[in-house]
Amino acid sequence: GDAAAAPPPPKQAKAPAAPPSNVLFAQNLPDDCNDMMLSILFQQYAGFKEVRMVPGKKGIAFVEFGDETQASVALQGLSGFKLTPTDELSLAFAKR
Repeated sequence: GDAAAAPPPPKQAKAPAAPPSNVLFAQNLPDDCNDMMLSILFQQYAGFKEVRMVPGKKGIAFVEFGDETQASVALQGLSGFKLTPTDELSLAFAKR
């Protein structure tokens, strides 16, 4: 008789991360967070260019770096950074 085919390996449920970009997408920002606060945080990292808040949308911002490598370093360094006792910075690469 035919042996039962092995079941396919389980598919990874996690969506693939966006490919590296020189722009980071910051989420979960406290309401009173502004570009000045974020600039102070991100300018510790080489290649920092600017923070762009999104008008009309609270809690998100874009942070631009000179290149993907510099953005990656900042992402790894600040991901999960506690902006306040309850607000943990969520960082991802911005989609191109």
